[in-house]
Amino acid sequence: MSDIAINLIPLRPGIAQDSFTKFSTEIDQPICLAQDAVLGFEAFAVVSRDPGAPSVDIVEVMEVTSWERWVQTRDRLEAMKPVTDGFEQLVEPTAVRTIFARRVGPTSGQGGVPRYD
Repeated sequence: MSDIAINLIPLRPGIAQDSFTKFSTEIDQPICLAQDAVLGFEAFAVVSRDPGAPSVDIVEVMEVTSWERWVQTRDRLEAMKPVTDGFEQLVEPTAVRTIFARRVGPTSGQGGVPRYD
């Protein structure tokens, strides 16, 4: 069974979402998805929020083989250095909040075909 990690990411003051989008699509997602520990990765720019909702700019949803394995990969693998360095330029890492989830029913996979885990 895999872990679903949802990262709630506020950008550093003065950093535009476009800067994070470029980093995410060109560096973060390709490098992360090349790691065996990462099964899926999607990033979303927050475009609006309800009053009282957390003040975050980016939401990442990662499916990893296990959170512990992902943390080891992220922190120890030399190939991850461009990701961690770039991330720290755009985001204060201690401000990121991660919640863990599991699927509760069918979800649509590729082509809209229901998927059951």
